[in-house]
Amino acid sequence: MRFLGVIVALILLLYPPLVYFGTQWFEPRWLGLIFACAYLLRLVLVARLWWQRSLLVATMVLGAALLWWVNSETLLKLLPAGINLGLAGYFGCTLWYPPSIPTRVATLEYNGNLPPVVERYTVAITRLWCGFFIVNAVIALVTALFFSREVWALYNGLLAYIAIGLVFALEYAYRILIFHKKHAL
Repeated sequence: MRFLGVIVALILLLYPPLVYFGTQWFEPRWLGLIFACAYLLRLVLVARLWWQRSLLVATMVLGAALLWWVNSETLLKLLPAGINLGLAGYFGCTLWYPPSIPTRVATLEYNGNLPPVVERYTVAITRLWCGFFIVNAVIALVTALFFSREVWALYNGLLAYIAIGLVFALEYAYRILIFHKKHAL
């Protein structure tokens, strides 16, 4: 089961290059069907709460049906923008219904005794990630609507991943520097 999860995760991670090359041989509706099945399988393997699974399955089925009906490469290319908006929404919801995602991770690191300064920091980082995902969604949208397939694949299949890694690495380095200094004092 774990091997299957890794394969599905790789397919989803490689979505932009697979769309880029796949649209040269297949109609968008067939690629959409393949990716919808991969996403649905991923949901079954990952989503734990029934309402999350139900919401995501309904979204996938509606999206796949729309893509099948419209048969549009542009619609296929809009998925990264939708995923980024979904992530911004999910992170944003955890600001209104705490704890935020970074707070949950930090709580594990601090064995449930999160200092107030760290909690405030994790809330700020949640806001940073919300902003990042919104900006990334806008860029993904613009590349899908106004640029070539090559530019779309380059941004969404490489540059966006580099940007995510860079933000994560910079935030992690900052966190280590600041919180290790405070603990050293």
